[in-house]
Amino acid sequence: MQLHPTVYEPLESAAIDSDPFLTSAERVYRTILRKIIQGEFPPGSRLPRRKLAELTGVSQIPVLEALKRLEQEGLVEYRPRCGCIVSIPTIHRILDMYALREAVECQVARILSQQITQEQVEQFLRQATHLDEILYSSEEEGYVSDLHYKLHIQLAEATEYESLVSILRKANFLWLLWRGIHSKREHRLRFKDSHVKLVKSIAEGNPQNAEEEMRHHIQEAKEPLLHDYNEPHA
Repeated sequence: MQLHPTVYEPLESAAIDSDPFLTSAERVYRTILRKIIQGEFPPGSRLPRRKLAELTGVSQIPVLEALKRLEQEGLVEYRPRCGCIVSIPTIHRILDMYALREAVECQVARILSQQITQEQVEQFLRQATHLDEILYSSEEEGYVSDLHYKLHIQLAEATEYESLVSILRKANFLWLLWRGIHSKREHRLRFKDSHVKLVKSIAEGNPQNAEEEMRHHIQEAKEPLLHDYNEPHA
């Protein structure tokens, strides 16, 4: 089965689109999302509706719709007397995000191990090899993070279960938002060839082994993030 392009790529789809059929709310949503995941609106930033309306050239109604959607995705939160702000990572939220990623992506690995085609294996290996070669290198961080997002989302899309894809998108939005907390120095050694190992494990066709490799992959990503907060690992 030929891989299809990702339904929602965070940096590319967040770009302001010239598509005349996009609603004002969708344009505002993409603008705010792009600024959040590229770090222009860091965690804790206030998102006043009036200023966002001026920034995007629309009324406050589409801005409100966009903020509600971002709140549902966990990227924005409302605080009394403060209004909407970009979500701030906490230990509980990090653990919650990784618990969701582990549950979903382990299931993805099990399903794929039983149905992945040779064509898909070859394409995923090319992506994984490229990603592992540049992971936490001198490459632009947003570009590297987007490649990481695409690989994991495309693995989920290859299962052809849209519910898994949509849930994983939400978890990975938060990962993109909080990626700046990661310690690059610690990750260089921990993640060497990790995505290639993951794809090869899935390609072997053993659901249990594929699940365990994915679980190990997700947990390795969680540990340095928790370490940066000087909190006990869970």
